[in-house]
Amino acid sequence: MEPVTVMAHEDHHLRFYDNRTGNRLHSMVAHLDGVTSLAVDPNGLFVVSGSHDCSLRLWNFETKACVQEMTSHRKKHEESICDVAFHPSKPMIGSAGADAIAKVFM
Repeated sequence: MEPVTVMAHEDHHLRFYDNRTGNRLHSMVAHLDGVTSLAVDPNGLFVVSGSHDCSLRLWNFETKACVQEMTSHRKKHEESICDVAFHPSKPMIGSAGADAIAKVFM
């Protein structure tokens, strides 16, 4: 697999760029509101994204298909999910929200 950078955007998109050339490889609407955070799993198979639409979405890195959606945090002052992360060795995803709650998904 080529080295790729994934970027989250307030315009609801995730964008994938080739690290060598800087060319955009793929762009997709990922959420109904701004994408606030993302993480790539340690094996490079999945991307998780969080959004102000109160959802976490798990994406297959290769196919760019959404494989799971989880409604998670409540909105507070027009913000929702502030950060997402994969556990480095276990099949867990963590999220932190503007609602002052941290969650772990297994």
